[in-house]
Amino acid sequence: MINIRNDKKRIAMLIAISSAAATYHNPAWSQQGAAITLEEVLVTAQKREQNLQEVPVSITAFTATELASKGINTITELEKSVPNTQFRASRATNSTLTAYIRGVGQQDPLWGFEPGVGVYVDDVYYARPQAAVMDVFDVERIEVLRGPQGTLYGKNTVGGAIKYITRRMTGEAEGKITVATGAYDQQDVNISAQLPIIDNELYIGAAIARMERDGYGSVDTGYDINIGNYSASEENYNKDVLVARVSMEYTPSDELFIRLAGDRTDDNSNQPCGSQSNPSTLTHPANGQPFTRSSNPFDGACGTTHLSNVENSGFSLTAQYQLNDNTSLKYVFAKREGETQQFIDFDGTPLDAFDVPAKYTDDQKSHELQVNYSIDRIAMVAGLYYFTGNSAGAFDVVLNGLGGTPYMDGEHYDLAIGGDVDTESSSAYFNISYDILDDLTLTTGLRLTKDDKNSNIKRYAYNTTNSSPYTQTQGSSFTYGSPSNDTLLSIATDISDKEADKNWSELSPSIKLDWRMNDDVMLYISYAEGFKSGGFDMRGNATTNPNVAQGYDPETVETLEAGIKSQLWHDRLRLNFTVFSMDYTDMQLTVQTAQPAPVFFSSDVVNAGTAEIQGAELEALFQVTSNISTSLAVGHMNAELTEVISGGTDVSDSWEMLNAPDWTGQFAINYERDLGDAGSIALNTAASYRDASRNFNNVVCSCDQDKSYTLLDAGANWYSTDEHWTVGLHVKNIEDKEYKTGGYNLGSGELAFYGAPRTWTASLAYAF
Repeated sequence: MINIRNDKKRIAMLIAISSAAATYHNPAWSQQGAAITLEEVLVTAQKREQNLQEVPVSITAFTATELASKGINTITELEKSVPNTQFRASRATNSTLTAYIRGVGQQDPLWGFEPGVGVYVDDVYYARPQAAVMDVFDVERIEVLRGPQGTLYGKNTVGGAIKYITRRMTGEAEGKITVATGAYDQQDVNISAQLPIIDNELYIGAAIARMERDGYGSVDTGYDINIGNYSASEENYNKDVLVARVSMEYTPSDELFIRLAGDRTDDNSNQPCGSQSNPSTLTHPANGQPFTRSSNPFDGACGTTHLSNVENSGFSLTAQYQLNDNTSLKYVFAKREGETQQFIDFDGTPLDAFDVPAKYTDDQKSHELQVNYSIDRIAMVAGLYYFTGNSAGAFDVVLNGLGGTPYMDGEHYDLAIGGDVDTESSSAYFNISYDILDDLTLTTGLRLTKDDKNSNIKRYAYNTTNSSPYTQTQGSSFTYGSPSNDTLLSIATDISDKEADKNWSELSPSIKLDWRMNDDVMLYISYAEGFKSGGFDMRGNATTNPNVAQGYDPETVETLEAGIKSQLWHDRLRLNFTVFSMDYTDMQLTVQTAQPAPVFFSSDVVNAGTAEIQGAELEALFQVTSNISTSLAVGHMNAELTEVISGGTDVSDSWEMLNAPDWTGQFAINYERDLGDAGSIALNTAASYRDASRNFNNVVCSCDQDKSYTLLDAGANWYSTDEHWTVGLHVKNIEDKEYKTGGYNLGSGELAFYGAPRTWTASLAYAF
């Protein structure tokens, strides 16, 4: 068994061995392995189809076959295979994405904040993280790009991008049905089909997937405050998701291609309840005994309703026209909207000491016009992008037990926060590659972005009645309560969109130089800048911070990168290595601090941070024999805050970067064998390592994953000779390791959320 826990030397040795392999040549292997080669991987990272090894970009790509072989079900599982990344469901959510690449991302999913990592589905940018923990199905490939993206993409992103490319039509009448069962009563059904309406011209397709699973644990409910007992329970960490996609492709001529697509996601999984990572100070009112944590980290005893819902839907139109052999045009229009309802319990007990009913809505429209031009030694991509969106939300901070006020009687102090943000973003970009020599290419790019934002921000205090735990009417009229039950106590913030109205302009350049040393090796060096737009703190308290309406400014990242991409030993070894250095300035830092009553807590978002991030990444794939291959992905990162100004003082020595583990890595072995008339099999196993990481910049929390861990996975797939049938079996987290993925640290206590325990899935697919 591979064990690299707390063993940095072993990872360094793997890098050294793999690097040395690039310079070692065994003639016997070359002769014997002439016919044993790796498959070519095509990507569109530079907006045109290219071999992965010819693109001077840090990119990891997964084909549909590879995703199925690894048993990857959601995009969060990609973090195991992509160096220096962390993709998680946000704390207390099921399908809201917290994504970090090379230490850059966005921890807070509140409306109004820009994501640090862009998520694209068929070139459509997802502006909000809600419903971005997408299930993997009906997919052609997924690409993960590391580093600032802006001169090739519609929306600028500062940390990197995740590109989800759905499966294109083949032109044939075909379909596929997949059913799966597994641990915790997993029951999945996936159906996809396509049909030609007019041969070689018009096609329609659809896919629908239903994913259900019981919880990894349970939440005790029905608490009787008079005796301190529970009378019922609900599933915790369960899954109940329905996803549907429809599309139509029309090719009236060789020059014109039109695609219409629509999708909808409906997530009715229960509201996750965190478990106490540190003992709560709250006690049972009936006997004064403390609330104790279960031995199962997936159990809890939250007092909010278990019901939650995330809905997300969209429509897109893509049109491509080939003007001539050198020039093509592409237009993408998209409209998306979403709605989220959730009830978060911050105290982790049945008492309504710190409960947060919340709701969010968002809608967006975007237009992108792009031209691709290539002739002789020049390849160019240029485009115009226009985006408008509204993101709105509200939440109540339900506080009880203050000064001896009774719990669970339906009456409480309520801190109500709400508002919305209107965004208008317009940009122009270009990216030009010029072959200076046959083996030397210079690529330059530039992006000009203008963002306009205005916001309404409200922060009221109420005394609210008829607002009880376990109900869907908990909270004030800001969320799910009735205005008739609210008594206004004070107004700390009431800012209109005329007061909070700002715009920012940014110029983001990039430059790359790549040298193809020979047919097998390419060296490159690049410099790129990216930024994350400014905005307004939706929790802002104008009483403690009179500058809330002034908002916060963009943050920027400057990245210098050098790398080598190589295909060696007659295409049996693919070895890519990258080093990078990043200057992260004007960081948007959120500081939430407990305050005396009646304020209780304050939140400020300020451009107070500067960080330096250096690191290296190695990705290797080796075809050992015609049947056996191995892969290695290793990431190392040294991310340090060099300046954090708080109250006029630099406090960076006591602050740390979020979601930036020093080391990540995966080593995998794959075995494939042709069984003749009995079909073929593919076996794989992988060990994935991850160092410790922090949830908060300025606070050490028992909810942090403060130790490194290694997860072992294994899978097997059988394919019938006629390619109709596929049988799969996958086991994940074989050793049943316990590891934390997020948490809260507030005055109510410390809560942790955990990654999945040991699970297994058996699947059966039939293609026709």
